[in-house]
Amino acid sequence: MTREEEMTVRSQAFRQQYRDATPRWYRGELHLAFTLAFTVGVIVWCFSRIEESTAAQWLWVAVPMFLFGNWAEWAGHRYLLHNTKSVLKAAYKRHVSTHHQFFVHTTLDYHGQRDWRALLFPPFAPVLFVAAAVPPALLLGALWTPNAGYIAMVVMASYYLMYEGLHTLSHVENSPFLDRLPLVNTVRRMHVLHQQGHKVTSYSTSSCFALVLAPVA
Repeated sequence: MTREEEMTVRSQAFRQQYRDATPRWYRGELHLAFTLAFTVGVIVWCFSRIEESTAAQWLWVAVPMFLFGNWAEWAGHRYLLHNTKSVLKAAYKRHVSTHHQFFVHTTLDYHGQRDWRALLFPPFAPVLFVAAAVPPALLLGALWTPNAGYIAMVVMASYYLMYEGLHTLSHVENSPFLDRLPLVNTVRRMHVLHQQGHKVTSYSTSSCFALVLAPVA
């Protein structure tokens, strides 16, 4: 049996064990609903607080915050989710011991809402990710204009929403349409590399945009 075949067998066995151990009360729809409600709620509320914004405000805030979101996604994977010395041990164990056993590069598919427990990030993830934008948003609001702070929060919440969407699309198999769709097809190829056992750390880059791949690989 080849190494790849062994990985597939282990993954299939873990999948069945994980599904059997999933609590009856778990509903993937509610898991997804929380992620959407939180991120969209932040976006809508912050948008409602923006008054007479200018193109300069959006340009000078949105672009840096987008890059910050990309860095935060990469750093979260590199130093928290794929680092044995992670300060968030529970997140590290959940990601490596669950997500990367449930999904390997030969078993990227998911079936039904109960598999979303392994697919989606835990409910605390969007909260922590968006919360990372609060300090710079407060600083921008104090030093420049409140609009800048609210724009920063809109961008960060939108980035997480985009990330979760692209990550989910990376686990959709046998889709010629997605394989031809610009950006999405690149993300899907990168995610296959990321899910390969011996490349999990080397390719712990951002799932959305390969802006920080070189320092890692």
